[in-house]
Amino acid sequence: MSSPLHAGLEAHFAALEKFLAAQELAFEPEVRPMVRDILAHPGKRLRPLLAFGSGAGGPPPAALVRGAGIIELVHLATLVHDDVLDGADTRHGSATPNRTHGAHAAVLFGDALFAHALVLAADHPTPELCRIVARASREVCSGEVCQTFSRGQDDLSLDDYYRHIRLKTAELFEGACQVGALMADRPAGHVAACALFGRHLGVAYQIYDDLIDLLQDDAKAGKTLGTDAASGKLTLPMLLERDRSGKGFLVELRAGGDPRRLISTEAWRESFRRLDAEIAAAEQALAPAEGSPSPFFLLRLTAFLRDAAARLSPRA
Repeated sequence: MSSPLHAGLEAHFAALEKFLAAQELAFEPEVRPMVRDILAHPGKRLRPLLAFGSGAGGPPPAALVRGAGIIELVHLATLVHDDVLDGADTRHGSATPNRTHGAHAAVLFGDALFAHALVLAADHPTPELCRIVARASREVCSGEVCQTFSRGQDDLSLDDYYRHIRLKTAELFEGACQVGALMADRPAGHVAACALFGRHLGVAYQIYDDLIDLLQDDAKAGKTLGTDAASGKLTLPMLLERDRSGKGFLVELRAGGDPRRLISTEAWRESFRRLDAEIAAAEQALAPAEGSPSPFFLLRLTAFLRDAAARLSPRA
């Protein structure tokens, strides 16, 4: 795996891929092909990157690699479940377990990944790792439940939207940073700073992901898009436009209207402003970690996200 985001952490990611590949043998023979397949399409490994960046400095200790691997298994489990909930056929340019094995097998496979992550975390000598992973797993799943119940709910508040994305995305970003800093034995202030960075970055990343669902095509994104509006899930630009122009907008949207055309310039602009505010808050959160290697690696992610957001065009 080669990416500018990973530069300087090549040994960490090499150790991570070796660790993840070794997990295949923990599963039954019938399940192992599913494990191999989902590991073969890694994406950016953002959550391990958060863990490695938060614990950066010197060669990768085994505990840090293990912690990053556990966080990635939780993330992979959420992706499997997300694709079932959204009826998605592709991710990272490849068929999802939902498509190749069906929803029933995919749900159970996601459950198995969650459970295996917790088994690995429970084997750590202290309970901290297991507590973080278990809490993040609970919150991610709770966030998905909340979001599922809110589909078609025209009066969903902005506060509830933020609460849902904090649960479903930001909690695991925060947990990844906590795990990385803790497994590298960083001071408490450093752990707290990295965790807060992860929380704000997670909120920003989910807003960005919601924007992609509305603004980008499947081929460019490498996954099935357009599922939010089609499923009745209201994301930030839709909520802002509803509050600006009234619920008639939602009627047009659900009648098959193009969100790019129905959402006003003002609502798009406010969506991107809120995204940028979360990125800025993430950067400010790292102030207590100055002098350590962590800002060097973690701030690459805010720069990457800001640049990626700038390339989205709501009026193209």
